[in-house]
Amino acid sequence: MSNKVLIVSGGASGLGLAAAEKFAKNGYSAVLIDIDEVKGKKAEEKIRSMGVDAIFCKCDISNKEEVQQAAQQAKERFGRVDVLINNAGLEVRGSILQCTEEDWVRLYNINLKGIYYMSNAFVPSMVEQKKGAIVNTGSILGYRTVPERAAYSSSKGAIDTLTRSMAFDLAQHNIRVNCVVPGAIDTPLIRGSINDSPDPAETEKTLGSKSVFGRMGKPEEVANVMYFLASDEASFVTGAAYFVDGGWSIM
Repeated sequence: MSNKVLIVSGGASGLGLAAAEKFAKNGYSAVLIDIDEVKGKKAEEKIRSMGVDAIFCKCDISNKEEVQQAAQQAKERFGRVDVLINNAGLEVRGSILQCTEEDWVRLYNINLKGIYYMSNAFVPSMVEQKKGAIVNTGSILGYRTVPERAAYSSSKGAIDTLTRSMAFDLAQHNIRVNCVVPGAIDTPLIRGSINDSPDPAETEKTLGSKSVFGRMGKPEEVANVMYFLASDEASFVTGAAYFVDGGWSIM
């Protein structure tokens, strides 16, 4: 078993929880960061039941002080950071004319500034260790267009550029930075988007058609790629965007 430590934002459900489970199976302890305390506590119990240690930190990643407090909790509990998965995100529907300024700012504060706060707080431990891996969660909508996702798509597109900049800057500390690019994955986030649409059944059918396999992906299918990118098996991989989209990007 490993004594390594995973930090994952959005760790209470969806891709974040799937990642925590994948890493736990491989001996990683986990720090689960999320704003949902009920789901977060359940996720903590689930990871602990797998035979590793885990703590849940209630934290809004767009709040600098809360992120720093979470980093302090992690340091006191584990004393190290091996993998950081910047996964928490927000989706807001609306075109550039429909999206309110409040929604735009809130989304960018979470989807982009949140990565800045999280990295600022947790990467110093990796620098001290002279090794680490970061995986940012992007989206196929940073590369392909659907209606009324101006803020979300632009923020996810920016994560690609940010990943490459981080990879370049942190290489001197032996820290690798990569990005996963999920397509339509059956998570609570996408379920919320489906249910909020005018025709949920049709929306789900459409999302399934965005893959050459004719289905949505599973959270664990993204988590598997996250684990690979964070592992020594990917020791010469950095600054890359790995598409886990069922072929949406080639259609």
